[in-house]
Amino acid sequence: MKRTITMMILAGCLCIPAYAQEDRREDRVQVRGIAGWAGFYEDSSHRVAGVTTDIRLIAGLRVGPEVLYYAGGGQDRDITAMTVLTYDFRRSKRVTPFVSGGAGGLWHRDSRGWKNSMTFGAGAGVKFAISKRLFIAPEIRGGWEPLARASVSIGYRF
Repeated sequence: MKRTITMMILAGCLCIPAYAQEDRREDRVQVRGIAGWAGFYEDSSHRVAGVTTDIRLIAGLRVGPEVLYYAGGGQDRDITAMTVLTYDFRRSKRVTPFVSGGAGGLWHRDSRGWKNSMTFGAGAGVKFAISKRLFIAPEIRGGWEPLARASVSIGYRF
């Protein structure tokens, strides 16, 4: 019994520094540049480029806008603007796994003109710290328009 109580106290003491690490001052706002690949339902693959920013609401929960530009073959172009909700799991100082999901609008242009629709998706990734504020984050997502996306982002924490 004494050993169990000692282990519980020790585990509680070890959790305090991990919890304090959640509220790092330089991690309130993040800005990322994104590049990668996406696959749409009816089309071939597209190159992806864009930006996202988010703010931390509480602990690891973040929310922010994401704008991406997709370039397919010929005149096939797409733009998405989404609101993305992200949760960062704090595993260590240098590596942070995360899940993300969001929804928004998609604007598609081809030889027949423009059309718009809804887009949504969810996925996961890992942030690798390069320095205290700079990180790189590979991510994969699945959803609807695009069906799949694999990207890498370079981010900065404010």
